Amino acid sequence: MFGRFTERAEKALAHSQESAVELGHNYVGTEHLLLGLVKEGSGVAARVLQTQGVTENK
Repeated sequence: MFGRFTERAEKALAHSQESAVELGHNYVGTEHLLLGLVKEGSGVAARVLQTQGVTENK
């Protein structure tokens, strides 16, 4: 999809785009990127967010 990104990064970006669409937004903002990182679930960023108690719901 994006060429230079890792597979995990591409998954996080795809999740970000899906979140934006699900929320009825016509843009991908930082809030969607954060959701994408959380939904990806296995990268360093996701693990750091999980240790801080960040979930899709809060």
